Amino acid sequence: MSSQDNAPKCPSKGENLPPMTVRNPDTDWLSHAQMGAFMHYLPNDREHYRFDSDETEFWGVFDVAGLVVQLKDAGAAYLGFTLGQNEGYINAPNPVYDEICGYRAGERCSKRDLPMELATALREQGIRLLLYLPCQPPTRDLQAIKAFGFPDEPLGEDRQFLPAAAEKWSQVIAYWSRHYGDLVSGWWFDGAYDWLNFNDAIAACYAPAAKSGNPHAIVTFNPGIGLRRARRLEDYTAGELTEPFESAIDSRWVDGSQAHVLTYLGDRWGRPNCRFADADWLPWLQRCFRAGAAVTLDMSANRNPNQGTVGLFCQRQIEQFKRLRMALV
Repeated sequence: MSSQDNAPKCPSKGENLPPMTVRNPDTDWLSHAQMGAFMHYLPNDREHYRFDSDETEFWGVFDVAGLVVQLKDAGAAYLGFTLGQNEGYINAPNPVYDEICGYRAGERCSKRDLPMELATALREQGIRLLLYLPCQPPTRDLQAIKAFGFPDEPLGEDRQFLPAAAEKWSQVIAYWSRHYGDLVSGWWFDGAYDWLNFNDAIAACYAPAAKSGNPHAIVTFNPGIGLRRARRLEDYTAGELTEPFESAIDSRWVDGSQAHVLTYLGDRWGRPNCRFADADWLPWLQRCFRAGAAVTLDMSANRNPNQGTVGLFCQRQIEQFKRLRMALV
């Protein structure tokens, strides 16, 4: 039997969609958690890192134990971690991906299973793991795009969604979900844009794939900047906000979806500075937590072995995260 068999199928045109997910109790932990950290750890072959067979230049030197110590000390309840994004290199093994694309093991997917190591070490400290994944294969890897059946153009940009292509991508999602099982508590899917024809039928393909290894995992689909419910089958809001203080949160639920915000401590994603003072963050965070919402804060992680320990958060940011968390306990 192929490793691609038994993946969830996307609803065909005209088929009834599953009922809308409303106030899913599997999100209770997220409401109670209140505050988590997010890391954009994205391989990029255009930088000076080598992707050698021993992976010493990028994946192999990632300090899992050191990162867990940082998160535990700062009081983070969970970590959001990127599997990959646009460049074509992925932070975890996936033989289904390799099979579909025609890549050798380790050619694009890391041989080191960072999510498994992270999830195991985090669980020992009572910290959960969420995984980030775009809603389509790496946009700058034309071989992958063609293999999955997404349109060739525009190169380096998001493509229009096609049901057959999305179904193939769901097979990749399902492999990871079954591989990690209940070590992964949730998924944050990016690029679920209306203008690309992402719709509830595709979400109904991805959601069961993401839950195939853990039926209690929670999922969300990011429709773009804003705090709103986007899809019938989302459990919590993607909540991508660039200016968080402009969004008032007064309820745990947004049209039946657990209220959640993802924003950044720096002045952009992955930047190592602190754009707001503690005194600016605290009233807004307090209001969010009082309502039952959760807030995930993106921080810069070191990727360059010549500049320090790879995989650790920027010290000034993790210290601010800790001050905010301790002030609101």
